[in-house]
Amino acid sequence: MTNGNNEYLLKICAIGSGNVGKTSLIRRFAENKFDTNYLPTLGVDITTKKIPLDDIQVKLILVDTAGQEFFGKLRPSYYRGASACLIMFALNDEKSFTAIPNWLNEFKKYIQTEVPIALAGNKKDLVDNRAISEKEARKVADELNLAYYETSAKEGGSEIEEIFVKLAKQVISK
Repeated sequence: MTNGNNEYLLKICAIGSGNVGKTSLIRRFAENKFDTNYLPTLGVDITTKKIPLDDIQVKLILVDTAGQEFFGKLRPSYYRGASACLIMFALNDEKSFTAIPNWLNEFKKYIQTEVPIALAGNKKDLVDNRAISEKEARKVADELNLAYYETSAKEGGSEIEEIFVKLAKQVISK
């Protein structure tokens, strides 16, 4: 979707279990910051960031949804109108990994059209506590037909920007 200024406006939802680093990843991408204090998202948090893609300007509306179960009834209203989705899990949290199909199904239930969806295993900096191997994660991503990334919101890295740039490019090329 474009606004009147020849600028694309894309809504990307970040979803996944609580405490997987959705807020931290978005904050790292949008502001290049990392906060060590964990404060759960209450409902939703919205951040915007403009990125250049080739010769166009893209404004990303990054919707950070609460992963806690008691926010389940609120989340679908934030999914509507999404251009793309990023499903996240923590590499040190088996439960967040096994919940991936549930998050995908919840999101797809409320989206009218096919949109690009990526999967990110976050907290790769916690290598000593890793519960999910890259091979396991890639297998699930392949089965669900999702692009897969491993990230560390704490350490940053080019893969974080790559996720959002690739999702934006996929939306615009449709």
